[in-house]
Amino acid sequence: MKRLWVILLAVLLPAASFACTTAVVSAGASATGRPMLWKQRDASDPYNIIVRVSGGPLAYTGLFPTSDTLHTKCYAGINEAGFAIINNLSYNMRPDSLGFDTCAGRTMARALACCRSVDDFAALLAELPRPMNLSTNFGVADPMGGAAYFEVGDNAVVRYDVPAGGILFRTNYSLAGDPGRGRGYERYKTMDYLTEPPGKFDPQFFFKTGRSFLRDGRDALATAPATGLLEHDFIPRSTTVSSLVIECPSQAGEKGLLWCATGYTPCCYAVAVFEGEELPEAVQGAANLLSRRLYERVHDGKMVDPVLLRRIIRRVEHFERLEFRAARRLMDRGVTPEAVRSYNASADRRFRRFERKV
Repeated sequence: MKRLWVILLAVLLPAASFACTTAVVSAGASATGRPMLWKQRDASDPYNIIVRVSGGPLAYTGLFPTSDTLHTKCYAGINEAGFAIINNLSYNMRPDSLGFDTCAGRTMARALACCRSVDDFAALLAELPRPMNLSTNFGVADPMGGAAYFEVGDNAVVRYDVPAGGILFRTNYSLAGDPGRGRGYERYKTMDYLTEPPGKFDPQFFFKTGRSFLRDGRDALATAPATGLLEHDFIPRSTTVSSLVIECPSQAGEKGLLWCATGYTPCCYAVAVFEGEELPEAVQGAANLLSRRLYERVHDGKMVDPVLLRRIIRRVEHFERLEFRAARRLMDRGVTPEAVRSYNASADRRFRRFERKV
Protein backbone atom coordinates (compact mmCIF):
# COMPACT_ATOMS: atom_id res chain seq x y z
CA MET A 1 0.00 0.00 0.00
CA LYS A 2 2.83 2.45 0.81
CA ARG A 3 3.87 2.75 -2.82
CA LEU A 4 0.49 4.31 -3.71
CA TRP A 5 0.96 7.64 -2.00
CA VAL A 6 4.61 7.92 -2.97
CA ILE A 7 3.87 8.03 -6.67
CA LEU A 8 0.89 10.37 -6.52
CA LEU A 9 1.92 13.93 -7.30
CA ALA A 10 -1.52 15.30 -6.47
CA VAL A 11 -0.62 15.35 -2.81
CA LEU A 12 -0.11 19.11 -3.24
CA LEU A 13 -3.68 19.74 -4.32
CA PRO A 14 -5.77 21.96 -2.00
CA ALA A 15 -7.80 20.16 0.65
CA ALA A 16 -11.36 19.29 -0.20
CA SER A 17 -14.27 20.60 1.82
CA PHE A 18 -15.89 17.18 1.78
CA ALA A 19 -12.87 15.31 3.07
CA CYS A 20 -14.20 12.08 4.57
CA THR A 21 -11.95 9.22 5.60
CA THR A 22 -13.32 5.65 5.63
CA ALA A 23 -12.34 2.03 6.20
CA VAL A 24 -13.84 -1.41 5.57
CA VAL A 25 -12.73 -4.24 7.86
CA SER A 26 -13.25 -7.94 7.14
CA ALA A 27 -14.57 -10.21 9.88
CA GLY A 28 -11.13 -11.80 10.13
CA ALA A 29 -9.47 -8.46 10.91
CA SER A 30 -12.17 -7.36 13.35
CA ALA A 31 -11.54 -7.73 17.08
CA THR A 32 -15.25 -8.48 17.52
CA GLY A 33 -15.39 -11.03 14.67
CA ARG A 34 -17.96 -8.86 12.88
CA PRO A 35 -17.38 -7.01 9.59
CA MET A 36 -16.98 -3.30 10.32
CA LEU A 37 -17.25 -0.02 8.48
CA TRP A 38 -15.84 3.31 9.66
CA LYS A 39 -16.62 6.76 8.37
CA GLN A 40 -15.24 10.07 9.54
CA ARG A 41 -17.56 12.51 7.81
CA ASP A 42 -16.63 15.99 6.66
CA ALA A 43 -19.26 18.38 5.36
CA SER A 44 -20.07 22.07 5.09
CA ASP A 45 -23.15 21.63 7.34
CA PRO A 46 -22.01 20.62 10.86
CA TYR A 47 -25.41 19.42 12.08
CA ASN A 48 -26.39 15.76 11.72
CA ILE A 49 -28.38 13.16 13.64
CA ILE A 50 -29.12 9.44 13.78
CA VAL A 51 -32.55 8.44 12.49
CA ARG A 52 -34.53 5.19 12.23
CA VAL A 53 -36.25 4.99 8.82
CA SER A 54 -39.08 2.62 7.96
CA GLY A 55 -41.70 2.36 5.26
CA GLY A 56 -39.59 0.69 2.56
CA PRO A 57 -38.89 -3.00 1.98
CA LEU A 58 -36.26 -2.85 4.76
CA ALA A 59 -36.08 -0.52 7.76
CA TYR A 60 -32.71 0.98 8.61
CA THR A 61 -30.83 3.26 10.98
CA GLY A 62 -28.54 5.91 9.56
CA LEU A 63 -26.82 9.26 9.68
CA PHE A 64 -28.63 12.22 8.12
CA PRO A 65 -28.04 15.96 7.93
CA THR A 66 -30.43 17.61 10.37
CA SER A 67 -31.66 19.79 7.49
CA ASP A 68 -32.83 16.67 5.58
CA THR A 69 -36.18 16.47 7.34
CA LEU A 70 -37.57 14.01 4.77
CA HIS A 71 -34.60 11.66 5.30
CA THR A 72 -33.78 11.25 1.63
CA LYS A 73 -29.96 11.45 1.89
CA CYS A 74 -28.28 8.97 4.19
CA TYR A 75 -24.50 9.11 4.61
CA ALA A 76 -23.87 5.95 6.67
CA GLY A 77 -26.17 3.25 8.01
CA ILE A 78 -27.21 -0.35 8.54
CA ASN A 79 -30.54 -2.02 7.85
CA GLU A 80 -32.57 -4.73 9.56
CA ALA A 81 -31.01 -7.38 7.27
CA GLY A 82 -27.53 -6.45 8.54
CA PHE A 83 -26.35 -4.78 5.31
CA ALA A 84 -24.31 -1.62 5.97
CA ILE A 85 -22.91 1.17 3.81
CA ILE A 86 -20.65 4.23 4.04
CA ASN A 87 -19.04 6.49 1.45
CA ASN A 88 -16.58 9.25 0.73
CA LEU A 89 -16.51 11.52 -2.26
CA SER A 90 -13.85 10.86 -4.88
CA TYR A 91 -12.39 13.73 -6.85
CA ASN A 92 -10.93 11.75 -9.71
CA MET A 93 -13.76 9.59 -11.10
CA ARG A 94 -15.49 12.24 -13.23
CA PRO A 95 -14.33 15.40 -15.05
CA ASP A 96 -14.15 18.55 -12.92
CA SER A 97 -16.39 20.29 -15.45
CA LEU A 98 -19.30 18.09 -14.35
CA GLY A 99 -19.18 19.38 -10.75
CA PHE A 100 -19.63 17.45 -7.54
CA ASP A 101 -21.26 14.10 -6.97
CA THR A 102 -24.96 14.88 -6.38
CA CYS A 103 -26.50 11.45 -5.78
CA ALA A 104 -24.44 9.57 -3.18
CA GLY A 105 -26.78 10.21 -0.23
CA ARG A 106 -29.87 9.21 -2.19
CA THR A 107 -28.14 6.10 -3.53
CA MET A 108 -27.18 5.04 -0.02
CA ALA A 109 -30.70 5.55 1.31
CA ARG A 110 -32.04 3.47 -1.58
CA ALA A 111 -29.48 0.71 -0.96
CA LEU A 112 -30.31 0.51 2.76
CA ALA A 113 -34.00 0.21 1.93
CA CYS A 114 -33.55 -2.78 -0.39
CA CYS A 115 -30.13 -4.51 -0.19
CA ARG A 116 -29.31 -7.55 1.95
CA SER A 117 -25.77 -8.24 0.72
CA VAL A 118 -22.73 -6.81 -1.02
CA ASP A 119 -23.81 -8.59 -4.20
CA ASP A 120 -27.26 -6.98 -3.96
CA PHE A 121 -25.54 -3.60 -3.91
CA ALA A 122 -23.48 -4.54 -6.97
CA ALA A 123 -26.72 -5.41 -8.75
CA LEU A 124 -28.28 -2.09 -7.70
CA LEU A 125 -25.38 -0.14 -9.16
CA ALA A 126 -25.63 -2.14 -12.40
CA GLU A 127 -29.29 -1.13 -12.72
CA LEU A 128 -28.81 2.63 -12.18
CA PRO A 129 -29.33 4.75 -15.31
CA ARG A 130 -26.17 6.25 -16.82
CA PRO A 131 -24.71 8.75 -16.21
CA MET A 132 -25.13 8.11 -12.48
CA ASN A 133 -24.03 11.59 -11.27
CA LEU A 134 -21.67 9.82 -8.88
CA SER A 135 -17.99 10.18 -8.05
CA THR A 136 -17.83 8.17 -4.87
CA ASN A 137 -16.12 5.34 -3.01
CA PHE A 138 -18.87 3.23 -1.41
CA GLY A 139 -17.85 0.88 1.40
CA VAL A 140 -20.28 -1.98 2.11
CA ALA A 141 -20.49 -5.08 4.33
CA ASP A 142 -23.03 -7.77 5.14
CA PRO A 143 -23.73 -10.52 7.72
CA MET A 144 -22.42 -13.23 5.39
CA GLY A 145 -18.92 -11.81 5.69
CA GLY A 146 -19.00 -9.78 2.48
CA ALA A 147 -16.96 -6.56 2.60
CA ALA A 148 -15.93 -4.39 -0.33
CA TYR A 149 -15.37 -0.96 -1.81
CA PHE A 150 -17.08 0.12 -5.01
CA GLU A 151 -15.37 3.03 -6.77
CA VAL A 152 -18.13 4.61 -8.81
CA GLY A 153 -18.14 7.28 -11.51
CA ASP A 154 -20.81 8.40 -13.93
CA ASN A 155 -20.43 5.27 -16.04
CA ALA A 156 -17.84 3.13 -14.27
CA VAL A 157 -18.00 0.75 -11.30
CA VAL A 158 -14.82 -0.91 -10.00
CA ARG A 159 -15.13 -3.40 -7.12
CA TYR A 160 -12.41 -4.12 -4.54
CA ASP A 161 -13.24 -6.99 -2.19
CA VAL A 162 -11.57 -6.79 1.20
CA PRO A 163 -9.17 -9.74 1.62
CA ALA A 164 -9.97 -12.26 4.35
CA GLY A 165 -8.30 -11.00 7.50
CA GLY A 166 -7.70 -7.62 5.84
CA ILE A 167 -8.65 -3.96 5.86
CA LEU A 168 -9.05 -1.42 3.07
CA PHE A 169 -9.44 2.34 3.43
CA ARG A 170 -10.13 5.33 1.24
CA THR A 171 -9.88 9.10 1.29
CA ASN A 172 -10.95 11.41 -1.53
CA TYR A 173 -9.62 9.60 -4.55
CA SER A 174 -10.27 6.31 -6.27
CA LEU A 175 -7.52 3.85 -7.17
CA ALA A 176 -9.30 3.32 -10.50
CA GLY A 177 -9.48 7.07 -11.20
CA ASP A 178 -7.11 9.62 -12.69
CA PRO A 179 -4.03 9.60 -10.38
CA GLY A 180 -3.40 13.31 -10.97
CA ARG A 181 -6.71 14.67 -9.72
CA GLY A 182 -7.61 13.09 -6.40
CA ARG A 183 -7.37 14.54 -2.91
CA GLY A 184 -6.71 13.25 0.57
CA TYR A 185 -3.32 11.65 -0.11
CA GLU A 186 -1.84 12.79 3.21
CA ARG A 187 -4.76 11.21 5.08
CA TYR A 188 -4.32 8.01 3.07
CA LYS A 189 -0.66 8.03 4.04
CA THR A 190 -1.62 8.41 7.72
CA MET A 191 -4.07 5.51 7.49
CA ASP A 192 -1.35 3.40 5.86
CA TYR A 193 0.97 4.20 8.76
CA LEU A 194 -1.64 3.44 11.44
CA THR A 195 -2.77 0.12 9.98
CA GLU A 196 0.67 -1.34 9.23
CA PRO A 197 1.33 -4.02 10.25
CA PRO A 198 -2.27 -5.28 9.99
CA GLY A 199 -3.88 -6.70 13.11
CA LYS A 200 -7.24 -6.94 14.82
CA PHE A 201 -9.11 -3.65 14.74
CA ASP A 202 -11.78 -2.64 17.24
CA PRO A 203 -14.17 0.33 17.04
CA GLN A 204 -12.15 2.35 19.56
CA PHE A 205 -9.13 2.20 17.24
CA PHE A 206 -11.08 4.20 14.65
CA PHE A 207 -12.35 6.83 17.07
CA LYS A 208 -8.80 7.36 18.34
CA THR A 209 -7.70 7.59 14.70
CA GLY A 210 -10.42 10.17 14.12
CA ARG A 211 -8.91 12.32 16.88
CA SER A 212 -5.25 11.81 15.94
CA PHE A 213 -3.35 14.80 14.60
CA LEU A 214 -0.68 12.66 12.95
CA ARG A 215 1.42 13.81 10.05
CA ASP A 216 4.41 11.79 8.83
CA GLY A 217 4.03 9.56 11.86
CA ARG A 218 4.34 12.44 14.34
CA ASP A 219 1.69 13.73 16.74
CA ALA A 220 1.43 17.39 15.80
CA LEU A 221 -1.07 18.15 18.58
CA ALA A 222 1.27 16.86 21.29
CA THR A 223 4.14 19.05 20.11
CA ALA A 224 2.19 22.13 18.94
CA PRO A 225 3.10 25.50 20.46
CA ALA A 226 0.54 27.03 22.80
CA THR A 227 -0.03 29.75 20.20
CA GLY A 228 -1.95 27.27 18.04
CA LEU A 229 -1.91 24.46 15.47
CA LEU A 230 -3.06 24.87 11.86
CA GLU A 231 -5.64 22.14 11.28
CA HIS A 232 -4.58 20.99 7.83
CA ASP A 233 -4.05 17.55 6.28
CA PHE A 234 -5.03 15.69 9.45
CA ILE A 235 -7.83 13.11 9.63
CA PRO A 236 -9.75 15.40 12.03
CA ARG A 237 -10.35 18.71 10.29
CA SER A 238 -12.28 21.93 10.71
CA THR A 239 -14.95 20.35 8.47
CA THR A 240 -15.30 17.11 10.49
CA VAL A 241 -18.92 16.66 11.59
CA SER A 242 -19.23 13.03 12.77
CA SER A 243 -17.56 9.65 13.10
CA LEU A 244 -19.36 6.29 12.99
CA VAL A 245 -18.28 2.67 13.27
CA ILE A 246 -20.85 0.11 12.11
CA GLU A 247 -20.66 -3.55 13.12
CA CYS A 248 -22.62 -6.01 10.98
CA PRO A 249 -24.16 -9.09 12.62
CA SER A 250 -22.03 -12.21 12.30
CA GLN A 251 -24.55 -14.83 13.41
CA ALA A 252 -28.30 -15.36 13.64
CA GLY A 253 -30.03 -13.33 16.31
CA GLU A 254 -27.37 -10.60 16.52
CA LYS A 255 -28.27 -6.95 16.10
CA GLY A 256 -26.46 -4.54 13.87
CA LEU A 257 -24.63 -1.98 15.96
CA LEU A 258 -23.65 1.62 15.30
CA TRP A 259 -21.14 3.48 17.45
CA CYS A 260 -22.06 7.12 16.86
CA ALA A 261 -20.02 10.23 17.59
CA THR A 262 -22.34 12.79 16.02
CA GLY A 263 -20.09 15.84 16.00
CA TYR A 264 -16.55 17.13 15.61
CA THR A 265 -14.78 13.91 16.65
CA PRO A 266 -12.12 15.39 18.98
CA CYS A 267 -14.97 16.94 21.00
CA CYS A 268 -17.52 14.11 20.78
CA TYR A 269 -17.52 10.52 22.03
CA ALA A 270 -19.22 7.41 20.65
CA VAL A 271 -22.58 6.18 21.94
CA ALA A 272 -24.00 2.76 21.01
CA VAL A 273 -27.11 2.51 18.83
CA PHE A 274 -28.67 -0.91 18.25
CA GLU A 275 -30.35 -1.27 14.86
CA GLY A 276 -34.10 -1.65 15.20
CA GLU A 277 -34.18 -0.42 18.81
CA GLU A 278 -34.93 2.92 20.43
CA LEU A 279 -32.27 5.62 20.12
CA PRO A 280 -30.51 7.47 22.94
CA GLU A 281 -31.52 11.12 23.06
CA ALA A 282 -27.87 12.17 22.82
CA VAL A 283 -27.51 11.04 19.18
CA GLN A 284 -30.71 12.82 18.17
CA GLY A 285 -29.12 16.26 18.37
CA ALA A 286 -27.81 16.97 21.86
CA ALA A 287 -24.31 15.55 21.34
CA ASN A 288 -24.01 17.31 18.00
CA LEU A 289 -24.91 20.69 19.50
CA LEU A 290 -22.54 20.31 22.45
CA SER A 291 -19.74 19.24 20.12
CA ARG A 292 -20.28 22.36 18.05
CA ARG A 293 -20.00 24.58 21.13
CA LEU A 294 -16.76 22.86 22.09
CA TYR A 295 -15.51 23.15 18.50
CA GLU A 296 -16.04 26.90 18.61
CA ARG A 297 -14.24 27.08 21.96
CA VAL A 298 -11.06 25.44 20.61
CA HIS A 299 -10.99 27.01 17.12
CA ASP A 300 -9.96 30.37 15.78
CA GLY A 301 -10.60 29.87 12.09
CA LYS A 302 -8.53 26.80 11.19
CA MET A 303 -6.19 27.32 14.13
CA VAL A 304 -6.69 25.00 17.10
CA ASP A 305 -5.86 25.75 20.74
CA PRO A 306 -3.75 22.64 21.43
CA VAL A 307 -3.74 22.92 25.23
CA LEU A 308 -7.51 23.19 25.52
CA LEU A 309 -8.15 20.55 22.85
CA ARG A 310 -5.84 18.02 24.52
CA ARG A 311 -7.75 18.56 27.77
CA ILE A 312 -11.11 18.02 26.05
CA ILE A 313 -9.88 14.90 24.21
CA ARG A 314 -8.81 13.34 27.52
CA ARG A 315 -12.30 13.95 28.91
CA VAL A 316 -13.95 12.66 25.71
CA GLU A 317 -11.96 9.43 25.73
CA HIS A 318 -12.69 8.84 29.42
CA PHE A 319 -16.43 8.97 28.78
CA GLU A 320 -16.06 6.91 25.63
CA ARG A 321 -14.41 4.11 27.63
CA LEU A 322 -17.36 4.19 30.04
CA GLU A 323 -19.76 3.97 27.09
CA PHE A 324 -18.02 1.00 25.51
CA ARG A 325 -17.96 -0.89 28.80
CA ALA A 326 -21.68 -0.27 29.39
CA ALA A 327 -22.67 -1.31 25.85
CA ARG A 328 -20.50 -4.44 25.89
CA ARG A 329 -22.04 -5.50 29.23
CA LEU A 330 -25.47 -5.16 27.66
CA MET A 331 -24.39 -7.29 24.70
CA ASP A 332 -22.99 -9.97 26.99
CA ARG A 333 -26.34 -10.18 28.81
CA GLY A 334 -28.42 -10.13 25.63
CA VAL A 335 -29.88 -7.29 23.55
CA THR A 336 -33.56 -6.91 24.43
CA PRO A 337 -35.79 -3.83 24.11
CA GLU A 338 -35.85 -3.48 27.89
CA ALA A 339 -32.06 -3.74 28.15
CA VAL A 340 -31.59 -1.17 25.38
CA ARG A 341 -33.99 1.27 27.05
CA SER A 342 -32.03 0.91 30.28
CA TYR A 343 -28.73 1.45 28.44
CA ASN A 344 -30.13 4.50 26.62
CA ALA A 345 -31.22 6.09 29.89
CA SER A 346 -27.81 5.52 31.45
CA ALA A 347 -26.05 6.77 28.29
CA ASP A 348 -28.07 9.98 28.41
CA ARG A 349 -27.20 10.44 32.12
CA ARG A 350 -23.52 9.99 31.30
CA PHE A 351 -23.84 12.51 28.47
CA ARG A 352 -25.37 15.09 30.82
CA ARG A 353 -22.50 14.50 33.26
CA PHE A 354 -19.99 14.95 30.41
CA GLU A 355 -21.75 18.17 29.41
CA ARG A 356 -21.34 19.54 32.94
CA LYS A 357 -17.66 18.58 33.12
CA VAL A 358 -16.57 20.14 29.84
